[in-house]
Amino acid sequence: MHLAAAMLSSNTKLPLLAVALQSLYGANAAPYTQTRDSLASGTSFDYVIVGSGPGGLVMANRLTEDPDVTVAIIEAGTWPEDSVGNLTTVPGYDASFTMKVPGGTYSPIDWGFDTTPQAAMNGQVMHYPRGKCLGGSTNLNYMAWATTSRGAMDRWADEVGDDSWKYDEVAKYYQKAMNFENPTAGARFANATPAYNPDMIAKGGPVGVTYAQYTWSWASWMATAMQGIGILNTDSFINGALNGSAYNQNTIDHKTGDRVSADRAYLRPYQQRPNLYVFDNTLAEKIVFDGTKATGVQTENSTLTALREVIISGGVFQSPQLLLVSGVGPASLLAQHDIKVVADRPGVGQNLDDQWTVGIGYRVNVETASTLTLPAHTDENVRLFNENQNGPLASAGGEYAGFEKIPDELRANFSAETKEALAKLPEDWPEVEYLSLPAFIGDYATSPQPDDDYNYATILGTIMSQTSRGNVSISSSSMKDHPLINPNYLATQTDLEVAIAIFRRMRQAWSVPELQENLNIGPEYYPGEDVQTDEDIEKLLRSTLSPVSHATSTCKMGQESDPMAVVDSQGRVFGTESLRVVDASVFPFLIPGPAPQAGVYMVSEKIAAAVKAGN
Repeated sequence: MHLAAAMLSSNTKLPLLAVALQSLYGANAAPYTQTRDSLASGTSFDYVIVGSGPGGLVMANRLTEDPDVTVAIIEAGTWPEDSVGNLTTVPGYDASFTMKVPGGTYSPIDWGFDTTPQAAMNGQVMHYPRGKCLGGSTNLNYMAWATTSRGAMDRWADEVGDDSWKYDEVAKYYQKAMNFENPTAGARFANATPAYNPDMIAKGGPVGVTYAQYTWSWASWMATAMQGIGILNTDSFINGALNGSAYNQNTIDHKTGDRVSADRAYLRPYQQRPNLYVFDNTLAEKIVFDGTKATGVQTENSTLTALREVIISGGVFQSPQLLLVSGVGPASLLAQHDIKVVADRPGVGQNLDDQWTVGIGYRVNVETASTLTLPAHTDENVRLFNENQNGPLASAGGEYAGFEKIPDELRANFSAETKEALAKLPEDWPEVEYLSLPAFIGDYATSPQPDDDYNYATILGTIMSQTSRGNVSISSSSMKDHPLINPNYLATQTDLEVAIAIFRRMRQAWSVPELQENLNIGPEYYPGEDVQTDEDIEKLLRSTLSPVSHATSTCKMGQESDPMAVVDSQGRVFGTESLRVVDASVFPFLIPGPAPQAGVYMVSEKIAAAVKAGN
């Protein structure tokens, strides 16, 4: 997270790929594949996929490996570089898309979604970044790559009634997506050398994964802080174990240093397949049904017919929205908007599961991103990245992370309700993540950035054991109107008690003697030492918690006997035929870990294999 990173000047911009796509309209559009005449309304494909995030692109890529299968992708955006240059290419620019304050000027590749007022957070409305481009939110995220815990996937398998979702069964799909490369020897500081189990990595998949060539010095101090409070170093987060601390892997191309988004991994190298069609700048407006069978997708000017299946990969907010406006969802809600009911499924849009984060920051005596844009640094950092894929711009930030169950000394104050809720989690499911950020974060919103020559660092604490659940709804029958997004943050007493413990635990980390004696400059800078009592901390939390954009589960996977389940264990929508959902919305719950990104690739690879096998 380089909150102060400067964009490369026009004369040093990285090369941009020149690509041509089909358009459902626009007579001057260059043909994308061989069949220009196929653009008329009613054009038929074997599969019509809505959305080009990791779910949609994995499905499109794997299905078109068979040259006899035709696939159309409908995407509301276009290539990200056409709108924002190299902001989605250079890892160090990842924070360009982080914005909590609503109502601002959003990036052209951001949908511009805001939450509904959050009842437990003083009625705050927060911006929620989502990618509107080929590759979706993999062009906006912080590039962390990790598996989840074994216990989490075993719980997943139990909930959906399908043992093929157990960790040992899905590990191969994590690996199928992965193409791991070691950082260049000597590129990272010696005390930032990562450890990993070589049996857990894989080569040959589409998604480039590595450890960034550059690591901020603050990350090694974070490792010291984690060790100091008993969160011991472990072998990365790709072996089904999370509790412990390690350097994060990232979706970065080792050779170029660039971000590896879903479009770079699964689309660009394969775009000339004659059976793959991409319709960019095209909004999917409705699923077309014949009775309960999905037969196609309606756009503003055309209808694409699906001979086999319609696959919805619009993401955690727009997949349920598209189902709802098409007649799949709670009958009472559909009636409010005069939408004909195709399938009465009360779980559509429910069960939204998301994390939040809060930080504590200090002035530190090592260089961080706080001074990244000073004239003395900018040109050199650009040179290091362009010539050596190194330097601060090569880092995605958030380099070192630690996971744990809240220790007994802080659990002593938990209520019986909280203890009972946390006891239901698998033994290896962490309750919190701590993350190193080489910058001043504040509350991601109104906290003024320090205007001085100091360097700042932040420890972020992110909940992994949240019990609050939100929802996504609609305000009309049109996809042109934004969905109503209610994450419902901090709505339970359990989440509040865990949040207070997280805050106190981060203070313990900053108080490790090695940091106090050698790193910290002065007292706690943010939020400051006047925040002391549980009441003080609660007041702060309800004002400053920030989303981490990890929402899942609004079309949750489950068993048909569960009225809140939307899809079965293969992503097929209950109550319909020839319709699937493949994206983060089908997670039965948000799995713990540095980020759900790798989990979305895993799910998509697994369901793609099932479709190809005839399931």
